[in-house]
Order: sequence, then C-alpha cells, then structure tokens
Amino acid sequence: MGKQDPWRLTDLASLELVPLETEQGERLGRVFDLRAKFDPGRPQQPPVVTAITYGTLGFLERLGVRRTRPRTIEWKSVVEVRPDRIVVRKKR
Repeated sequence: MGKQDPWRLTDLASLELVPLETEQGERLGRVFDLRAKFDPGRPQQPPVVTAITYGTLGFLERLGVRRTRPRTIEWKSVVEVRPDRIVVRKKR
C-alpha cells in the first residue's frame, strides 16, 4: 500500500460504506463487506482480509434481500486507504 497518512485505521468496521475508486478516479461504489480467511489451525493469527465486496449487489447480499454473486476486488489491489475513500488498481 501507499504511504501512511496521519489518519490510522482503528478497525475494519470503519471501512463500511466508504467509497471505492480506481487510481484514475473512476467510482466503483461503496464498500459493503470485507472477506477474510482464518486458519483454525493457527488460532493465534488474526484473520487476513482477502477481498472487498462493493456496489448495489453487495448491498443487497448484505441485507439478505438477494442471494447473488456481488462484485468483489482483491485486497491486494488496494493502493491506498483513507478515511474518505479506498483507492484500488483497476481490474484488467
């Protein structure tokens, strides 16, 4: 990820509803969920975030209104996390 700002991420819940955009400024939607992996064989290790769920379908899935395959982007595509947005490399 990019340089650290004075703002610090205190918890993952603070990313909920944050706008998601590409490095070029294209708005993708808002963050509705984070996907993570947890290894039960190593309980001392915290879960690792693997993907961001965003957009309208992500919202509907989160509400339980519709079972669908929401849009996701891998966490490794994140370039910068700010209080007002998350910037990602655009999928190719």
